Amino acid sequence: MPLGDMPTPVSVHRDSGNDRDSQLLEHSDTDTDDAVKRPENASRTLSEPSTVLLDKPPLRTDGHGNHQRKPSNPDSSFSGEDIGPSVASSRASGQLGLHLVHDPQEAVGDLIFIHGLGGSPFKTWSFKRDASRFWPAWFGDDGQLQKLRTFTFGYNSNYRGNWTNLNITDFAKDLLFHLLTFSQDNSKPIGCRQIVFIAHSLGGLVVKKAYVIGKHDPEYSDIVSRIYGMLFLATPHRGAQYAKMLNNILSTAPMGAPPKAYVADLDNHSVALQDINEQFRTICQDLVLVSFFETMKTGFGPGKVLIVEKDSAVLGYPNETSSPINADHHTICNPWVPLFHTDPLDVVVISANAYANVSVRYADEDPAQPMATRVIPLHADPEMPHVVSILGVRDPAVDDLNAHRGKVLEGTCQWITRRPELRKWIERSQYPQESHVFWLIGLPATGKTVLSSVVVDHLNFLGKSCQYNFFHASHQTRKTAAYALRSIATQLAMTNVEFRRRLIAFHEETGITFDSQNQVFKVIWEKIFEGIIFKMRFPQQLYWVFDAVDEADQQSLLLSHLMKIQSTTSIGLFFSSRPIKIPPLAFRNATPLTYFLAEHDTHEDIETYVRRAVGDIFSSNSQIQDDVTKQILAKASGSFLWVRLALETLEGNWHTEDDIQRVLTEIPKGMGNLYTQMLAKVQSQPPRLRLMAERILTWVACAWRPLKVSELETALHPEFTGFVSLEDTLIQVCGHFVSVHDSTVSIIHTTARDFLLRDDRGRPCFIDSREGHAHLAKTCLKHLSKDDWKRVFKRFQNTSDPSGTHRRLNRLLLAEKGHPFLGYATCYWSYHISHSRLSSHGLSEALQDFLNGYCLSWIEAIALSLNLRYLTKAAQYLKTYAKRISRTRTADPIDSPMSLSLFPEHHAQIIKSWANDFIRIVGKFGSNLAQDPSSIHRLIPPFCPRRSMVGETYGAAREPTLTVGGLSYDDWNDCLASVSVGEDLMASRILATDTYFLVLVSSSGSVVVWYTDTCEKARVLEHQEYVTTMALDGSHSLVATAGNRTYRIWDFSTGNEIHRIPRMGQSLTMAIAFGIGSNDFLIGLDDCSVTCYNLEAQQVQWTFRPLNPPALVQTCPRILVFSPDQSKVAMAWRGKPPLVWDLSVDPAQSPRQCRTLQPTDAVCAPEALRWLSQEDSLLILCQNTVIVEWRLYDEEQIEYDHVRPREMAVSQDGNLLLTSDHAGNMSIWTFPRLSLIYRLMNENEFIRNLAFSPDGQRFYDIRASTCNIWEPDALVRADEDSMEDQSSVGELSMATEPIIRTDESSQCHVTALASDSTDNYFCAGRDDGTVTIQEALNGHKIRKVYSHSSTSAVITLSWSASRRYMVSGDDSGRTIAKRLEVKGEGKWAVFPVLDIRLPETVQQFLFNHDEKLLLISTATSDHVWNVKTKKEICSKRWVLRQSRRWIAHPLKPALLIWIDPREIHTYTWDTLEHSDPAEVPPKDPSSPIRSSCIPRIFGPQDITTDKVVQWIALTENKQHIIFETLPSTGHTSTRSATGLHLELLSTSDLRLQHPHSLASDCIADLAGQVKRLIGTYKDTIVFLDFDFWVCTWRIESMVLDVKRHFFLPRDWLNSGTLQMATLNRQGTFFCPKYGDVAIVRGGLRL
Repeated sequence: MPLGDMPTPVSVHRDSGNDRDSQLLEHSDTDTDDAVKRPENASRTLSEPSTVLLDKPPLRTDGHGNHQRKPSNPDSSFSGEDIGPSVASSRASGQLGLHLVHDPQEAVGDLIFIHGLGGSPFKTWSFKRDASRFWPAWFGDDGQLQKLRTFTFGYNSNYRGNWTNLNITDFAKDLLFHLLTFSQDNSKPIGCRQIVFIAHSLGGLVVKKAYVIGKHDPEYSDIVSRIYGMLFLATPHRGAQYAKMLNNILSTAPMGAPPKAYVADLDNHSVALQDINEQFRTICQDLVLVSFFETMKTGFGPGKVLIVEKDSAVLGYPNETSSPINADHHTICNPWVPLFHTDPLDVVVISANAYANVSVRYADEDPAQPMATRVIPLHADPEMPHVVSILGVRDPAVDDLNAHRGKVLEGTCQWITRRPELRKWIERSQYPQESHVFWLIGLPATGKTVLSSVVVDHLNFLGKSCQYNFFHASHQTRKTAAYALRSIATQLAMTNVEFRRRLIAFHEETGITFDSQNQVFKVIWEKIFEGIIFKMRFPQQLYWVFDAVDEADQQSLLLSHLMKIQSTTSIGLFFSSRPIKIPPLAFRNATPLTYFLAEHDTHEDIETYVRRAVGDIFSSNSQIQDDVTKQILAKASGSFLWVRLALETLEGNWHTEDDIQRVLTEIPKGMGNLYTQMLAKVQSQPPRLRLMAERILTWVACAWRPLKVSELETALHPEFTGFVSLEDTLIQVCGHFVSVHDSTVSIIHTTARDFLLRDDRGRPCFIDSREGHAHLAKTCLKHLSKDDWKRVFKRFQNTSDPSGTHRRLNRLLLAEKGHPFLGYATCYWSYHISHSRLSSHGLSEALQDFLNGYCLSWIEAIALSLNLRYLTKAAQYLKTYAKRISRTRTADPIDSPMSLSLFPEHHAQIIKSWANDFIRIVGKFGSNLAQDPSSIHRLIPPFCPRRSMVGETYGAAREPTLTVGGLSYDDWNDCLASVSVGEDLMASRILATDTYFLVLVSSSGSVVVWYTDTCEKARVLEHQEYVTTMALDGSHSLVATAGNRTYRIWDFSTGNEIHRIPRMGQSLTMAIAFGIGSNDFLIGLDDCSVTCYNLEAQQVQWTFRPLNPPALVQTCPRILVFSPDQSKVAMAWRGKPPLVWDLSVDPAQSPRQCRTLQPTDAVCAPEALRWLSQEDSLLILCQNTVIVEWRLYDEEQIEYDHVRPREMAVSQDGNLLLTSDHAGNMSIWTFPRLSLIYRLMNENEFIRNLAFSPDGQRFYDIRASTCNIWEPDALVRADEDSMEDQSSVGELSMATEPIIRTDESSQCHVTALASDSTDNYFCAGRDDGTVTIQEALNGHKIRKVYSHSSTSAVITLSWSASRRYMVSGDDSGRTIAKRLEVKGEGKWAVFPVLDIRLPETVQQFLFNHDEKLLLISTATSDHVWNVKTKKEICSKRWVLRQSRRWIAHPLKPALLIWIDPREIHTYTWDTLEHSDPAEVPPKDPSSPIRSSCIPRIFGPQDITTDKVVQWIALTENKQHIIFETLPSTGHTSTRSATGLHLELLSTSDLRLQHPHSLASDCIADLAGQVKRLIGTYKDTIVFLDFDFWVCTWRIESMVLDVKRHFFLPRDWLNSGTLQMATLNRQGTFFCPKYGDVAIVRGGLRL
């Protein structure tokens, strides 16, 4: 089969013998190209169908949107019908060689076109192969391309002649020779500017080979170095299956030509192709590569085939962008083939401009250009990959559209565009009374989806801004309403620069991304649609098309939200669906214009389709055509699908008229009957083929998404192997139930899937869904259970983005190139497990083998994909599977009585434990795992608790290099972190977003903002007055604070104050809230009024003051809360039931009142009100701790007396209730019955406030000055959609056993830490005043040494090097020192030394070299004590607070060194006097700078004197002193990395000069990587970087030579305790964690 520019063969009779081959070889390109000329002006009316585009040249638009041809450029080489000199010479010299077709005076680059097999340098690039329409010649008239010098190259690829047998290498050398020798008057040689190639088919291989040759040949190196990029059109990079067939035809046809070497080079198994690809792959990293692939089949004899499959047309390199084009192998060279709905020339315009750095005139800057032309392909704008990573929609929506377009026969389906109802909907501006919603309703298989695609094309043709989504019931992701929103947003981002930039800005501020595993509809709706889209004013009205709404997973949710859109820009909605039941509330705001699809609507289209198809089959007998057409139409009943299947059945049975009549009679009427007949044929096949069909149909019907042919082929292995052509096999053995499009295998229709999976009228289902999922699960698990994966993944660990943008690549996609089924098995095995039959043979064993031997490699694969939510989702599915096992054991199992013996009693708990481990791994190691996927093998298991499944299975699997000990708990801890707002402050309220959580300190008027991922403080918002409350906007990007005098609106991601509103009147603020869109700000006062303030206009918009009942509204309410949509307000008074008003109704309305029977009813004593998310229910917390759920519209009240809360919070989705009781116990309950699922036991802690995270998988509590963050695995719930049919006995509803945990954070915390010099012990001080000695091996307590007051916390602790003395200071200023003696194994004697109280807390203790003297240093004084005599020998008091630290002089034992941010001094131990009597001037320690260091650039915070030396250490070899300076926070226990400054002082300098004249060395580069300094180890500095890796830097090495060793779990990242982390001389790492000390040994050896 020809692979280049062969014309579509003419229609032939099937029995024409050798005539078929001879006709196939007909080719028109042997003639010389005619003179090239511009076509005459052409126009098109708006009523013409869009398919006419293929018959006319491309059109532009004038300033009014009218279509017209642009006038010719008189300077162009081609103007009107004139022929330029270069082309004239080309005619004279033939078709071969390089032809200049456009030569601008100031060219900025060279564009070179290269044709394919059997092509021509001119006709290939001409519309309908008419050389008078040679479109590259028009570049001189195009403002965007007129500065590109344009060539076309010809080579002898005519496969018919006998005169050539060249190969690709010959063509490549010929191309290089012509590039090198090009010469023309007044035109520069090629190679002076950047070069871009546009190559079709074989031409792409020629270009690649030329690049390979030129790279290694000095003669061509200058030219090749100027090649910027290559654009491939249907290039068979991996060969084409029809190449061999073409050579066979050439050699066997009468008068045939001999086989051609260059045709043989195109074979799938060609050695030449493999060599080109291998060589090109290693040298193309600097090129911009774009590959377009065909999606329509090309005529071949009586049929059609895809000449070059997508897998062959796409290279798959990181620097490549690929995209489909709705064209066949020939028409892909037409510039007006629709690509992302671009204007005809935009395919090449955008690509060429991107490569040659020519300015692209985007449509958003040109209002005259129709919206349909404004799409910017992913490769044309550098921002689009960022948008894709934010929204997670990586498959262009146009792929779906192209698939449905291909089903539209020319001249059909246009009737819908002429319907007056649709026209009125489109032109709503002319018909304002018409609805903005158009709903097309039809029966299954009647062509609704195709009609939707026609509507999309029609809107684009009219220049409208149209976005669309096609729901797929067989694709678990694309059937979700959340995916539909993300797809709409992605398309908008491609067409509108402003929206794209706002979306990126939103992501940069919040860090929020959306993907297939984070499909929270409400979050996407609020943040993207309400937060951005509905606020924007787009250039014109938007049109959104949603097809197959009945197949969406959340129909009611989607429709109710779309129907109540309040947008600045008008939005038209088009829905198509089967007849479905829609909740009445969905149409409260809009009544759709409904059109019911009738048989007569599609009758003409079906008839046209049938006549053409029958005409192709029976082209010579019109009588048979008429008869067959009549009989098929009589049974069609308006179903396109039935007609298609009937014609496919007829296609192989046309030999005699009797055969035809028999088939027509046997084809049953109706889809169900037809499916039954198709299935009977499948079942009548030989056993092996039937089994093959069953396996294939099982994959097609049960898979999460449609599989690629290559994926399916791997999935069928080893049961079925060695397929010659699986695509052909699929069609032959599956009885027309499957279709293959773009190498994707899918079910022909949703109804066919339902038929195969459903029992019907006594007919057993062909595919048992549960058994089918079990088979798929076992296949996936077997594929993942291989030892090779660790080796495979190792190749992709350090793969980076070659573009230099530092984007993190999905490395799993790279691994999939050679392992096509890997991605599917990795992501979806757990989904199939959850849907499997429990008693399926071998499933439990396969799962057990996988978990116990291979799940770490699976986790590594997920980490390579950068989407760890697949791990969380797998945990949900495993919980579902475990839950089903538990239920089966408690009821008569539906699967089999053997289930009880198959699953031991603890089996479900084991699986649930694995699920919990997966959740914890994401929560505690997620970001580091994504950075270093291989860490799952060597770093993470040691940090997992001993009783966890990962810890038990993999923690001690081999002799570990790294060990973790010291923690008292054996299982996972639910507390992620604890943070403090300040020692003497009281937190009052907490709010949480995806990226930040905010804690209000009312008394100081401040809001402390923390990062959710690291629990590090981000910033503080200072309102500077007492603040009563705060509230978030809908998009979670703004926070409002209500003070006594002002209201302030903040962008908390930046800390900027956006608005300030003065408080009006003397009434107290009860509640504040943002309206929809964040421009409206609602204020509820204690005079019962609600004021809406417009932030944009800075004025009051309206005020609502209720008038009834007068007796209440004239008094102050106790509680006032707004509903989530701010449409209602609820108020409550003491002794009265709550009232609810609708803010959109007259204030004289009578409010809704909670029904009561007597004044003593519980609702008459409300303590708190909380709205549920559905906004029609209100929770009332009563004084007697009873909760009442008041359902407003049902007038129903439900009492819950078992909860007994003091404080409560509701999750955003309204499914969970979080409570705390008077004892401080926190509980989580599920609606609707408030069943307990989790309880955290505390010890009489007073909890002030509670909050859920937006996703409901984390919660927060406030106690005094502390905020605790919790992530219990109970919040990751089983996927209830995966449960058995509720009608099954074995799946009876049963309450889940609640999880009861103890709050470990309530134990006495470690507040100070010191290690000994032998690696045997360490000592710890706690907040109860105790000081203990503990083993350094496992953290076991040896003994309590002594104790301060139980109300004081030990904050400073030191243990002398000989272990003879221990000294500690508490937060009251008390200092205690003890002398220790070892009396035996683990026995210590303790003797008093001193016990004093200073007026301030101690910052530092320091022993001298012989441990006779002890320095006690505070902020304003220093004291030296003799520990032998127990007397103070000297002291110094300072007028101001000092910012210094002390260190013993490493060379002179009688001295110690004072180091502060500006000065270095030496003092004597015995007098604390300067060792140098000379006056010491201040010295800036930042100069001189080491030559190996980059000079530090001081910011405003660095030049201030308000800095302190926070940490100081001497290296083990005593050659360097390292110290860190930080901005002073005013709290000795607080350390922040902001403004951190590292200094290095060489001790050798102490020998040569006085210390005050020394200058330390600034380590600026290293300081930029340091989050926390930990200590020194040998000759290295040990620190935590910003990703919380423990790192070392060798002092004598280059600054950037930093080595990462291991990272800390996320729940260790407590800012209050992490600053105490320390290291002993042997490199053992100690980190306090509540009352324990975690001990990491061997970490620095990694």
